[in-house]
Amino acid sequence: MRHIIVLSLILLFASSILAQDIDSSDIKVNQSLERLMELINLTPSDLSFRDDYTKIDKHRLAIITELMHNPYGMKQFTETLGTVAQDGSPKGILEFALKHISITSDGRNQTCLGTALNDGGLINTFYNSTEFNSFLGMMQDHLEHGFPPCREEMLALLNKSERDFMVHEFKEVILEDTADEFKTAEMIDSISKAEEKYVQKFMQFSDRIHKEPLLYSGITRASAILNQIQILQQWLASGNLNADSILGDSVFLPKITGADTYLGKNKGWAIGGTGSDKYSGDFTFIIDFGGDDRYDLSYDPENPHDVIIIDLGGDDFYNALTDFALGSGCLGIGLLYDMEGNDTYNGRSFSCGSGYFGLGMIYDAAGHDRYNGLTHSQGAGAFGIGAIIDLGGSDIYSSAVFSQGFGFVEGFGVICDILGNDNYIAGNRYKDILRYDNHYLSLSQGFGYGIRPGMSGGIGTIVDYAGNDNYISDIFGQGASYWWALGVIYDRSGNDQYVSYQYAQGSGTHMSLGYLQDDTGDDFYRGKGLMQGVGHDYGCGFIYDKSGNDIYQADDLSQGAGSANGIGILIDGLGDDSYYVQKTTNTQGYGNPRRDFGSIGLFLDMSGTDKYWGNGADSAIWKTDSKWGAGMDWEFMVQDTTTAEKQ
Repeated sequence: MRHIIVLSLILLFASSILAQDIDSSDIKVNQSLERLMELINLTPSDLSFRDDYTKIDKHRLAIITELMHNPYGMKQFTETLGTVAQDGSPKGILEFALKHISITSDGRNQTCLGTALNDGGLINTFYNSTEFNSFLGMMQDHLEHGFPPCREEMLALLNKSERDFMVHEFKEVILEDTADEFKTAEMIDSISKAEEKYVQKFMQFSDRIHKEPLLYSGITRASAILNQIQILQQWLASGNLNADSILGDSVFLPKITGADTYLGKNKGWAIGGTGSDKYSGDFTFIIDFGGDDRYDLSYDPENPHDVIIIDLGGDDFYNALTDFALGSGCLGIGLLYDMEGNDTYNGRSFSCGSGYFGLGMIYDAAGHDRYNGLTHSQGAGAFGIGAIIDLGGSDIYSSAVFSQGFGFVEGFGVICDILGNDNYIAGNRYKDILRYDNHYLSLSQGFGYGIRPGMSGGIGTIVDYAGNDNYISDIFGQGASYWWALGVIYDRSGNDQYVSYQYAQGSGTHMSLGYLQDDTGDDFYRGKGLMQGVGHDYGCGFIYDKSGNDIYQADDLSQGAGSANGIGILIDGLGDDSYYVQKTTNTQGYGNPRRDFGSIGLFLDMSGTDKYWGNGADSAIWKTDSKWGAGMDWEFMVQDTTTAEKQ
């Protein structure tokens, strides 16, 4: 039973935190949450978990432990990421990622640069342009003297069979099969047992994988490469260089001389002009000066190598012929820079900004782009970092599972989208056969994932700064997580829509953390259950919408609900909001008892004239018949209208 308390009682404590501006909104949120918890005889220090509910495995990230102790710290973590990433700089984003997935307890070296960056001066030059030769020399330095020594440092303690296991058997742990829905229970059980054996075998040597030196080298050189590209663009824009003149002015090669001994004619290299070019195969380096180009690219994981692709202009089509292509780092560094145009990235698995024991990044500087992928795609990291950085245009991201800001074990996945009305779509391929016959797994869109019981998960994030965006998933997504992991969506502005079915929109399950923050705009949230601020089984889910006239719709176990000793928090700041639920017994400030103690569910609306279909009411506080759950709606914050009045 809920109890609506007379409004006059609220005035006993509300006056101390009522304010007329939003400059100190964080203070008001903290104070308001503290008052809400007083209603159920709790304090903010009760928003905490231990880190020993299960054995602490060797892959547990320090930030996960820290945020389990203080789940409310997800807000600061997310806003710090938002500040770091707001200029779209690869250096800041990737350094933030590495900081939070580094395992430093073994005392091993954390850095590696290989050969120091040089000015590209080499003897055998094919092109006569000094500036272009300098550029090519630096690319060769990265690919031949920079990345390879750091890869060997990562793998130094592994034998060949262990290295092969990483790129063959271990990846099967997260790969799905559309045929699974037609298999018998016995067949599914057999597959699960085989995957368990893969995990057990991998764990026998996983602590000998030393990813940090390779990632450090990749991050440092990825930033240097972007700077070198921008200098080349300046030369071209100024007229000091001309692409056609560069490519038309080359040396005469004697017949007895191998072309691949000349800079620019290296094996695995290709250089294209300003026309519409086609590339097909497994490349190490491509630079294309413009035109509407087609790339049909492959990658052989049996021969790990690093890849740099640079396209300076045109509406390009990138097509992956195999897995591990298109800005994919598989036991290495894979970097794709597209500086202009409306592009299509048609990836497979481990594609489009995938770091699988490495660093993979797509940097797209402009245009309305489309990204397609299957598994571990579009900003996905496993023992590495996967990133998409898209600076402009209205983009479409479409993938199946474990994608769109996905962090697997010791991994960090991120999509950073600066401008445009974007669409994020995940699912619709692999059925969730354990729970439903008509819903699909997503496990994407700011999703962190680990393997029970022995491999804690990573960090998956989406940071979107502007535009009216749509996020669509089905089962697991949109700031969600599973097993000692963290999933985050941070959307700065725009009228956004979040639609999912279950385990989404700030949902942490099984000792993990899920967070969704939307700063401004009139937003719409819709789903069935375990969403909109829900923590399940020692997990914490937290949704925070700072401002806007928002609509929240859910069926059950949602909107600030804790289940099985979890913590669920929903906080809405400014705006006139509407809250709809079908089931009132486990929503809008609800915590159920389990294992001889309770869960925590907190619902807080801090301003506006709001509408409720459920437990809540405008300008009221309430407690639900649970342990421990409560809600509060009151004018803790008042919209600053002075700017609007001046206009």
